[in-house]
This record gives sequence, C-alpha cells and structure tokens, in this order.
Amino acid sequence: MKIKVLFYNGQLFMGGIERVAVSYINELAKLDNIDLTVLIKENNPEKNVFISELTNNINLKFIKTKRMIEVREKVSRKKNNIFWKFIYLFLLNYERVYMKKWLQKFNLNNRHDVIIDFDMSLGKYIQNLDGYKLGWIHYSLASKIKNKYKSKRFAKRLNKYDKIVTICDEMKEEAIKLYNLPTNKLLRLYNPFNIDLIKPEKIEMLSLNDRNLIQDNYMIAVSRLVKTKGRMDLIEIYYNLKNKYNIKEKLYILGNGNQKKELEEKIKELGLQDCVLLLGEKLNPYIWMQKAKVFLHTSYGEGLPTVFLESMILGTPVISYDCPTGPKDILGNGKYGVLVECGNKIEFEDKVLNFLNNSDLGAQYLKRFKKEKLDEFLSKTIIKKLECIFIEKGRYYEDND
Repeated sequence: MKIKVLFYNGQLFMGGIERVAVSYINELAKLDNIDLTVLIKENNPEKNVFISELTNNINLKFIKTKRMIEVREKVSRKKNNIFWKFIYLFLLNYERVYMKKWLQKFNLNNRHDVIIDFDMSLGKYIQNLDGYKLGWIHYSLASKIKNKYKSKRFAKRLNKYDKIVTICDEMKEEAIKLYNLPTNKLLRLYNPFNIDLIKPEKIEMLSLNDRNLIQDNYMIAVSRLVKTKGRMDLIEIYYNLKNKYNIKEKLYILGNGNQKKELEEKIKELGLQDCVLLLGEKLNPYIWMQKAKVFLHTSYGEGLPTVFLESMILGTPVISYDCPTGPKDILGNGKYGVLVECGNKIEFEDKVLNFLNNSDLGAQYLKRFKKEKLDEFLSKTIIKKLECIFIEKGRYYEDND
C-alpha cells in the first residue's frame, strides 16, 4: 500500500524556495511507494511560473480559485479609495474563512499519512489536517527573535509540527538555541539538486544583445533586488575596485525587486552605467553564471543559498559575506569558497582582486567541493533520507485509527 503524501507550498512564483519545492515534488513523484498530492494556495497562472516545470503526472490542487484571485487583485488596485480599501479588507477576511473551511472539507474527503508544509505558510491552518506533519524552515531564525510577539507566535506554530526540517546545520543550531527545540524533533536536510536539470541555455538561443553581453568578461550576482541582499554594498565594492585597480571585468546583477530604482540611481551617481548592468530576472540564469569569472554575494541574511550550488556545479567559484545562515555550510567554512566578514567591504574587495589576479584559485576551491561535499546535496541523497521518514512515520492512520 502506498504512503499518501500531501505537499503544500503557498505559491510557485519565481523564487528560491519555489525552485527547491519543484525539485522535491518532481523527485518525490518518481517514488513508486508514494501517492503524492501537491496543494498550492492560489490558482494564479500568470505568477505561478514554476507549474510548467512540474512533471505531467502530478496530482495538483488549488485552494483559492482563479476567479477569487482576479477579483482581489482588481480591488487591490483601487484600495487607495477608502471604500475599496474596506472591500479589500473584507475580501482578505473572507479568504481566510474560506481557506479554513476548504481545508476542513479536504481533510474529511482525503486521507494523507504525511503532510509537508514546505514554506510553513500553512501553520495557521495545519491543525485542520490529519497526518504526520513536517514543517520546513528556510531562513535564519535570528531575525524572528527580535520581535517578541512574532517570536512567541512562531514558537506556538513550531509546536504544531511533528518534525521540523532545517536546511543547514547553522539553522538547526539556531532552532535549538533560540526556540529550545529538542534535537529529536529537528532534521537537517540540504536542498536537493538534480545536476541533470542545471542546463545552461545555448548561446544561439539568446537575443543578439544578450549574446554580446555574455561574451564579455564579467562577474555575476543573482538575487532579488531587496535591501537585505546587500546589492548596494556590491555596487560600492565594484566602484572601489574600478577606481583603485581599474579592473576590466563588468558586474552583471540578475534579479528584480523593490530596490531596483534605488540601485539604478546609485549606479548612475557613481558613473557605472557601462560597467554595472541590472539584467532583470532570467528564467534560465545558468549560462550567465557559467560564463562568469566569479559569483559575488553580499547578502546580510540567507536560508541556504542554493544559487551557490548552481554556480559551483557550473564551474564558477563563490565569494560571499559570511551571513546567517547557509554560506558557511555550503562553502565549508571557507574550504570550498571565500567567506568574508558580513559588511566588511574592504576585505571583500581584496578577495575579489585576489581571485581576478589568480586564475587557479577558483579551480582549487571547486575541485575540493566536487570531491568532498557535492554528494551531500544530490537529490538521490536527500530524497533517500526523506523516504526513510515516510516509511518510519508515514503509516499515520494505521497508528491512529
């Protein structure tokens, strides 16, 4: 008899968690002893771009209908008007009630042995579902503890799950220290990687402008353009490298976000319009990463930056701020890439310059990584560990009927 698994994620928009969720879903769908259902909160075809990457045999369900989303977004655009703001708040409240009732009905009609709440956005409603509950933590918990109310609420949410998965050892240590979680309730699982899926686009498939850009010498950064990703630091670091050492390499920054305009203004202020290029989101960023000399990351907070793994698998070494959490795990505390004290722009400049002047340095890091660490992140390794949990704990109804 197959183990029935419900895999929930709030959305499949363009994002790091969503990309990892797709990897998990596609790998779990291959297991013969698993009956998998994928549950997404909102049926939003325009934004749920990763749905197209799911395998065809996935049993996919949505809680909120396409029509509900269309109405709410239409009203949202008018909410500067006090009347429409009231209507918008009413719709949000209605959706909360609707979601709770939908899940209760779904639970009555569908039995699942294991429930995976992959982004833990189901925490408010998870008690409405029966099954062995797994919650995933994707980010450092240090920021949550700063707000006492939110921290207390999060602690209550953690107690609703039978097992909490953290995506790096550093995060696991935070959960023990900050939330006093017992070690037997925690499991560290790195984000799985199927190397076969990391396929760079062919150059001839790019636009003429992109082909010209990719044939230049450049360094690369890939992330959302938000303050916590430290892209302002990176631009200032590049400016100093250009000013002091007249480096020839350009800086390409991939991604979008609410800081884009501010970054554009900074680039213009420093006269770097021809050297620092904001290239937006790329559905397939791999060829850009593969052709870069080095991958640069100046974030002040992460979960497990899977983009590091993609970069190193593609043969591009990484220099990163040693922010919480993840970089230290992936880069082996400096064994497989360069870690720089968080916010230390001068040290970061020195490390970048050293890389540009020493072409063998990156190759040495990558060789060690592929020999000693890569296997820990492979899909087959991670899925095997998860499958063992399903087998051990998955017969929920046999144990509880």
